[in-house]
Amino acid sequence: MAKYKTPIAGYENQCVGLLLEKLGVVTFDYDIEGDVLLLAKARDGMQERHLDGFCRTLCTENRGMVHPDSVERLVALFRGQTTGVREVLLDMAETPQGRYSWYEVAVKLVRDETGRVRRTIGILWDIESSMGKMEQSFSHFRSERDSVTGVLNGSGLEKAVQAYLAGHGRDESNVLMRISFDNLHQLAQQRGKHWTDQLLVRICKAIGSFFRAGDVLAHLGDGQFAVFVKDMERTEVMDMKARAIRMLFGGENTQFGGYGLVCRIAVAYYPEDGRVFHEILETAEKRQALASGAEMHEKALTPA
Repeated sequence: MAKYKTPIAGYENQCVGLLLEKLGVVTFDYDIEGDVLLLAKARDGMQERHLDGFCRTLCTENRGMVHPDSVERLVALFRGQTTGVREVLLDMAETPQGRYSWYEVAVKLVRDETGRVRRTIGILWDIESSMGKMEQSFSHFRSERDSVTGVLNGSGLEKAVQAYLAGHGRDESNVLMRISFDNLHQLAQQRGKHWTDQLLVRICKAIGSFFRAGDVLAHLGDGQFAVFVKDMERTEVMDMKARAIRMLFGGENTQFGGYGLVCRIAVAYYPEDGRVFHEILETAEKRQALASGAEMHEKALTPA
């Protein structure tokens, strides 16, 4: 096979362009002192969009573009106060309507001759299409997988979380959400194990759709699920996810509402509620039990 003697720039540029378009990439160039942001979407032919006073107007004219929980993080990235890859909620429409999607952000600092950071450049890429494809890289062994749903079991979840917290995850704010369906045992008795297993698979996929590709979903058995959510600083996002999950399995939902599922959710936070997996899970379990007990007590006091 003949080797190329010189780079084929035209071919390479076309391949890069296809990759950027496939990933839904948006490039940016931010002038820190002038507070001017230049954006270019790969899927719009890299046409440039010029935004003056971007950070200054994030809470006024441009408030629909960035989710309130992501404003502080995005500003820190654009101003070069933090680097690395981070995830933010954005509405990249020409006229934002608050329909947010998850984007990952990669930033590079541009310095002047004195070493001062004058600009930041980088890319934002749409990761919404990969949401719900829960992380599978920690374990490939059958003993760490749930045989029904195919996601991690309790042992696999523990190994995944401990491995993450032993690395750079130790310095992040993380969340463990525990989700239980109390009446799956009764459904299995009424409709059979095969039917209930199929329902479990559907439940698993539905829960996974609310989370990011890097978050870790596990089925702990008997209709008990847990999701380890990485690098989640704001509790408002978790509250929003919990409400959405409850609505999905509520009585009025056409997909799952007819099964009479009773969905209970509790969360625990790292490092506030524990620094190892068992401590975090135990806190979530206790909170779930307390909420269940309070609900039963309230029902007992309510007149028929």
